[in-house]
Amino acid sequence: MSHVRGVSVERGVSLETLICKARKYIVLMAAYDPGIHLGSSLSVVETVVALYGSGRLKFNMANGVDRNYFVLSKGHAIHAVYAVAAAMGYLTIDELRETGSLGSRLQNHPEVDTPFVDVPNSGSLGQGVSVAVGLALGLRLRGRASRVYLVVGDGELDEGQTWESLAVAAHYGLTNLVTIVDVNNVQLDGRSDEVLRKGDVAGRFRALGFHVLEVDGHDVVEILNALREAEESAKPAVVLAYTVRGRGVSAVENTARQRISRDEALKYAGDVC
Repeated sequence: MSHVRGVSVERGVSLETLICKARKYIVLMAAYDPGIHLGSSLSVVETVVALYGSGRLKFNMANGVDRNYFVLSKGHAIHAVYAVAAAMGYLTIDELRETGSLGSRLQNHPEVDTPFVDVPNSGSLGQGVSVAVGLALGLRLRGRASRVYLVVGDGELDEGQTWESLAVAAHYGLTNLVTIVDVNNVQLDGRSDEVLRKGDVAGRFRALGFHVLEVDGHDVVEILNALREAEESAKPAVVLAYTVRGRGVSAVENTARQRISRDEALKYAGDVC
């Protein structure tokens, strides 16, 4: 990963430090709640840090007229958002330990009252994509300057609903929608290409009319540069972020494995970065 110590965020912490702390916190949560989706959360850390650490999105989401919106369509990766929020001081370690517990506000999928979530619709059916497209269109119709940042898993690209929604975004020229696809090549049922081969994904987006950017999804500088280019594009833009599922935890990396034991998690929490 490129060194980004000179890039600071609102609380004076470098993006590099945020990434490291967030990755540790995700693994810590896995020690207390074996039900979290460890692999998909770890693969998207740099993307979430790029969005929140740069100030594009804010955890203290003021209801300002022109604030930006976040749709995490791959909702099972919500723990990456919790971890980055904790790294930036908006959640406590004690709250992270209660993730998934009865009564905790931090559940394993975004819900209506989940902190830092604009819309709860998410999952493998790609419903978050439809919601994000509708939100972007509605904002434009109202003359709002807000952007919608949509994070999608490559497994969601199996779904017809996803491509229908993306076609609508291209048709209406929704330049206020920035889509980031976390291409980690693994989904719940196995390797993505074995579950459903999707061919030239970048070519499919270009054929619809998207401006396509491809980056190393574990290089936050590349992600930030791509976001800037996407925001300046005259067409709807998509960032294909190529990542390793389970990044930092060798027992999970690049596999479909979802769980590790408490002992394993506590061990990795001390070493992962």
